[in-house]
Amino acid sequence: MNTILFTKCIISGFLLAAPIGPVNLICIRYTLSEGRFSGLIVGLGAALADVVYGSAAAAGLRVLTNFILQYDVAFRWVGGLFIIFLGFATFRAAPQNESDNKNPKRSLYSLFAGVFFLTLTNPVTIFTFIAIFSSFGIAVHVTDLFTTVLVSLGVFIGSTLWWITLTSIVCLFRNKVTPHIIVRMNKIAGIIIILLGVASITM
Repeated sequence: MNTILFTKCIISGFLLAAPIGPVNLICIRYTLSEGRFSGLIVGLGAALADVVYGSAAAAGLRVLTNFILQYDVAFRWVGGLFIIFLGFATFRAAPQNESDNKNPKRSLYSLFAGVFFLTLTNPVTIFTFIAIFSSFGIAVHVTDLFTTVLVSLGVFIGSTLWWITLTSIVCLFRNKVTPHIIVRMNKIAGIIIILLGVASITM
């Protein structure tokens, strides 16, 4: 039973991460401009936030759900404005060399924290988890701390598998992408991210 539960959680984590959105576009951008490791850092930040919401959904934490519903507008504004900010940053971004970054570790920490915050301020995430867990019948099997940890680990692995897949695919084309193309892609991705941020506030 636990093996089946674990497998379902891996699939759930993968399915939640896969739809193209701001984090996917940011991951693609960083993979193209700075390499696979930076792209994976983006993905891991999102995966950790998925674990937080996945654990909440699995444990049936109505308090958290009610809190998000109560402050839904605030969550949408904070998350939306942050997405718009990232969109402008992406639009203005230029290809970087490793030598251009004086403190790569600090930059990666900031990148990880920023994406974690971005994913965490998206209230849709927990409700998506609730929908997926309900359709897979996951929540009913979470009865103790062990199964809650199992669900969290499965979600993290599934989400991480998506980010490894995405960065691997992007890396196949990275050597064929010139700095000029990266600049143009950054501008297109930046505009899309900004529009997604506006949509998250207004919808």
